[in-house]
Amino acid sequence: MGGGSVDGASRYRRTVTTARELIGRPAIVSSYLAPVLLIGGTFVAGALWPGYDPVRQTISELAAGDAPTRVLMTVFFVLTGLCHLVTVTFARGIGIAGRVAFLIGALATLGVAAFPLPTVAGSSATHTVFAMIGFIALAAWPLLGMRLRADFPWLVRPLGSILGTAILTALCVWFLVIWSSHSSPVVGLVERVAADAESLWPAVVATALFRRARLLVRPVAEVGTKA
Repeated sequence: MGGGSVDGASRYRRTVTTARELIGRPAIVSSYLAPVLLIGGTFVAGALWPGYDPVRQTISELAAGDAPTRVLMTVFFVLTGLCHLVTVTFARGIGIAGRVAFLIGALATLGVAAFPLPTVAGSSATHTVFAMIGFIALAAWPLLGMRLRADFPWLVRPLGSILGTAILTALCVWFLVIWSSHSSPVVGLVERVAADAESLWPAVVATALFRRARLLVRPVAEVGTKA
C-alpha cells in the first residue's frame, strides 16, 4: 500500500512537471496580442492613410519611407515581433526545432521593421529577404515543432503539425505567386490572408497547450483532496 502511494505521488509529480513544461502564461498573452497588433495595426494604419487600398497595396507599403503611416506601422511590426519572441520563449510544449524556426520568424519580423521599403513605389532587397524568411519560418515551425508523445495536444502532434504547416504554406505560396506577377490587383488582400493566418496560428497552438496543461494538473488537485 505504502509503495503504491509513493509510486502514485511520483507519477503525479512527473505529470505536474510535464504540465509546467507545456506553456507559461506569458505565452498565452503574447500569442493573443500578436494578431491583434498585426491585424489591428494594418487596419488602423490603412484607415489613417487617405487613398490607401488594402486589397491592392501591401502591408510593407504602410511602413515605407515616404508613407504617412511609416512610424505607426513600424511600431506595430516591432511589437508583433516582440510578442513572437515572448511566445517562443514560454511555449515550451513546441519542439525545439519548431521554436528555433519561430524565433527566426520573430527576428525576421523585426528585420522587416528595421529595413523598410525606401518609398511606397520602391523596392528593397534586404526588406524582401527578411519578409520571405519571415513567411517561410512562420509557416514551417508547426511541422518542425512536432511532438509524438500522447500527452501533448493533437495540434502539436503529427496530424496537427502537418496540417498547420500545410495550410500556412499553401497561403504563402499563393501570396508568392500573386506577388511575383507584379500586376495583380489583389496582392495586398492575399498577403493579408497569409500574414494574418501566420499571426493567428501561434495563438491557436498556445490555447491548445494551455488547455492540456490544465487537464494534466487537475489529477494532482484531486489526489491532494483525497489525501
